[in-house]
Formats: sequence, C-alpha cells, structure tokens
Amino acid sequence: MTRSLARTPGKRSAFSRRWRWNKRAPLRAFYNAWLRAWYRLGMRHRVIHPEHMPPTGGTIVMINHVNWADPFVVLAALGRPITPMAKVEAFEDWRVRWLVAPYGAIPVHRGAVDVQAIKAATEVLNAGGVVLISPEGTRSKTGGLIQGQEGLAFLAVRTGAWVVPAGIVGTPDILPSLFRLRRAEVTITLGAPFKLTAEDNPPSREQLLALTDFAMRRLAAVLPPHMRGVYA
Repeated sequence: MTRSLARTPGKRSAFSRRWRWNKRAPLRAFYNAWLRAWYRLGMRHRVIHPEHMPPTGGTIVMINHVNWADPFVVLAALGRPITPMAKVEAFEDWRVRWLVAPYGAIPVHRGAVDVQAIKAATEVLNAGGVVLISPEGTRSKTGGLIQGQEGLAFLAVRTGAWVVPAGIVGTPDILPSLFRLRRAEVTITLGAPFKLTAEDNPPSREQLLALTDFAMRRLAAVLPPHMRGVYA
C-alpha cells in the first residue's frame, strides 16, 4: 500500500486522473475495527516491543514489503491512527479503491517527485500524526530487503518526526493457511524510535542516501537474517 516519495528510475504510474488525498478518512475507524477482527480470527497476530511506538508526536512507521497484506497487518495494530502512503495504481484498481480512498491513504504518483504527496505527508506529521511508508518503494520478490529510496529520509529530516522500524514476518503464509483452515503466525517487531538529521538544509542527495542506508539497517535489525537482503 505504501510507496517511496523519491523518483525511481524505470517506474512510472499510469493513471486516468490526478488522485487527491481524502484527509477526512471517513471510513478509517470502520475499517480498523474490521482489521482488528481479522487479526483475531484470521491469524495468530502479535506485536513485539509495542512500547517502542511513541504515544504522541509525528511518527513515520517504516515497513518491509514482501506481500500485499503487509501494510494491512500494521494499520490497526499500533494503537494510533495511521495514514498510509499508497501508489496511485491502488486508487485506479476497482478491487481496492473502495478501501484506500475512504481510509485516507495518500496517493503517490510514481515517475517523478510527487510534491502533493510530500505536502500531505508533511501535514500529517506536523500535526502529530503517523505515516506508514515502505521505503523500498515496491514489493520485494526475493523475500529480503531491497534498496531503499530516499523519500523516508527526506520526510524525516523535513519534519523532525520519529522513525520506527517495523519488521513484518509471516504475511506470505496468510492465504495458504486460510485455504488449509489454519491461522498463519504474523509478527510485527518494532525497533527503538530514532530521528534523522542532515548537515545541510535542504540535505544533499548524498546525505539522503546515507540516511536512507542508516534507516534501512535499523529495519534490517528487527528482521530475521534471511529477510535482511541487501542490508544483511
């Protein structure tokens, strides 16, 4: 559901119109209730080190992304309302549009720096809210971390928000387990929150790359070794 803000060469959104952020999020509470029921009935779901989630203040939750379910198992699990960032293709797809738009997801148009998405995420963080980002920018096909994009570092430096790494394990087993009438074990391990700062204002591309590498290694540290990928 989430997507990096920085430009990713070779990837570009194809969309019929410019999608706007529905900041009112009219159905977020309803969908969160549904998600919590899914956690209880559809899987063995647990959060490890929930105390690492700051109770207040602007916070970026960064997740690994290996399965379609990854953002969904986090959205209603950390005790605070979360605004996810979603690639615009999710808004174009009738199968999930009914969920992402009224949930208040921020659409990200790929192929160039999305100024509107940056402004929306900055607004949430400056107001003390929580934004969910997958810094890899796309789903990993290997099961391990792939190279992170600079969008997370840019937002963290711009807003001074806390960054909380959230390592997700077990989501690829959800559907196969359901077909066998079993519940998959899904865990979310939170790392200690940290902040990113840069020497320059605005930070240089080199500084953003270094900060991204630092943040991704913090995410790798809360994942099992076989899921750390290029950050092993």
